[in-house]
Amino acid sequence: MTATKLDMFEKFKENGIDRNYDDSFALICENMEIQIGQGRFIYFLDPNYAMDTTKGARYENLTPAYWKILDRGLEQLKYPAEEVTNSFCKSCNAVLDSLILLIRRVEEKLDPCDSHREKQKIWLKRMRKCPAQSFEEAIQRLLFVNQMFWQTDHRLTGLGAWDSYLFPYYESDIQKGNLNKEKALEILKDLYRILHENYKYKSNVLMGDTGQIFVLGKSEPGGGYVCNELTYLFIEAMKEVQQSEPKCLLRVNRKTPRELLELALASITTGIGAPLLANDDVVIPQLLEFGIEEEDAYEYMTSACWEPLIGGKSVSQNNMTVLNYLKALDNLLKRERLENIASFEEFISVYLIYLKRNLRAVKRVLSSLRYQYDPLLSVFMEDCYKQKKDASWGGARYRHFGVTSVAMGDTVDALFNIREYVFEKKKCTLYDVKQMLILNFEGKEELRKELKERPSRYGTDDEDVVALVNRITSCVAEEIDGFSSYQGGRLKVGLSGAAYMDAARSFGASFNGRKAGEPFTVHISNEDNDGFTEIINFVSELEYGSARFNGNVVDLMVSPDFIYKNWEKFVDFLMICIRKGFFEMQMNVVSSKTLLEAREHPEDFPNLIVRVWGFSAYFKDLPREYQDVLIKRALKNEGMPS
Repeated sequence: MTATKLDMFEKFKENGIDRNYDDSFALICENMEIQIGQGRFIYFLDPNYAMDTTKGARYENLTPAYWKILDRGLEQLKYPAEEVTNSFCKSCNAVLDSLILLIRRVEEKLDPCDSHREKQKIWLKRMRKCPAQSFEEAIQRLLFVNQMFWQTDHRLTGLGAWDSYLFPYYESDIQKGNLNKEKALEILKDLYRILHENYKYKSNVLMGDTGQIFVLGKSEPGGGYVCNELTYLFIEAMKEVQQSEPKCLLRVNRKTPRELLELALASITTGIGAPLLANDDVVIPQLLEFGIEEEDAYEYMTSACWEPLIGGKSVSQNNMTVLNYLKALDNLLKRERLENIASFEEFISVYLIYLKRNLRAVKRVLSSLRYQYDPLLSVFMEDCYKQKKDASWGGARYRHFGVTSVAMGDTVDALFNIREYVFEKKKCTLYDVKQMLILNFEGKEELRKELKERPSRYGTDDEDVVALVNRITSCVAEEIDGFSSYQGGRLKVGLSGAAYMDAARSFGASFNGRKAGEPFTVHISNEDNDGFTEIINFVSELEYGSARFNGNVVDLMVSPDFIYKNWEKFVDFLMICIRKGFFEMQMNVVSSKTLLEAREHPEDFPNLIVRVWGFSAYFKDLPREYQDVLIKRALKNEGMPS
């Protein structure tokens, strides 16, 4: 940051920048560096000018109402003078005035002698007062909104349903003869490239963790499926560009056209790991049960990776913390009088008590959170304008919290091992188990190896396994029921989480043979299975109601050769999976051989993309431990020793 920029920001910090949003936002728009590239669209970020986020929580993991800028100009988003009745209305108008100022600055930056820029000048002028009039102009407006959210430090900003937003403009240009599919594909490829340019700056915890995700396709009431030519073109552009950014989620149902699933699989099989599939037949009923209005439930998007979210109407924060299912088991073994537990059923009952205690601690923390005043976000949230209330004041329609989770697989396997070794075969006592875990299996290596080599029960369609998982998640649902945030939001939970590595680093051993610090099970997965059918049967029996829909991803490792040799059957498999009822599904389609070579010789694989958490990333950008987990999973999937 230059001295001049620093001085200006220090001035606002002294005055309380969090209480002087209008001035700080104006400062950004007046002084951020404008960069005009050579491409089709104007899109730039200046990292030196971002909002101060040190005084309160900042909204992230959300998707703004991009569509608000398409059928009107920025001037039309302002409150008329007679309707400016509170400080929020004044802030919204001030924000829009600052955006208009920024657009004028961009116009002045364009070379007046460059005929190539004439079209862009027209787009910018119309953005102030008029609706968008063409496909490219509409894209430029969406990009402008997106860049301003990144500029104001809204991390993990989603992209939303651009195939829906843009289709009227695409169709109109096609009818006028100004556009064809081939040109539209090239435009979308340029769109992907420009969104990819700043992926390092946009990345959150890991490189590639940006939250930039297009949501394509959707269902309609009655079970029909809605897609259009742009749905196909967005996936085709992603497949051809072959970048880690941006990502894509394809919403599917049992009426999704086979050719769309084939295109999605063709994209996944290139190795980019996208699109992620979300099953509307399962997701939408859970949204409706939770209280999401029907018209909104059918328009759901995702928050960052996979957590369902209502774009433009929701400031729900879906990655608030991580529920570690092993923690309650660890606490039980270390704190309870184990000699008083006489049966496995009693042991499970005590485990659930400890689980509820952990959840109460989570609720205490979340209930105390407060968010920063945020007029830019509120301008692009439908209900904030109508209610004249900022998002931080409760102006958005949906204001819930979401919790992700880790180690359910490790917990389930550990519990079944305890049932067998302690209560059925009586090979050891609960006290012995406690000592083994405290000592990290020191002196018990043979038993640890025996536990480690046992096939995982988690992910199998064993009735006992399914019943245990549903019993545990029902306990969670019961405990979080009735939670209310300061804005009246509820709490929801899911069976997927990004912290299977981070949360495991400082966590002790577990009775599935996992040593202290080793990674937890990844999402809903089981590489021990000989086929994929069993894990789909498993997830189809899981219960997602009662607020248990905050992301439930089946994470498959698949060899490219397997798909290529069984193409038609694999497409059939996907269609069967949708009917069976998975919640969400993602795939890593890569061989262990490729991963091993890429780990040892990254210079030979600069563009190798893999699926991590709920996003795609370059393999070379990942920490070694994440590379090792992917390699281990691929080896297990291929039936090879790891």
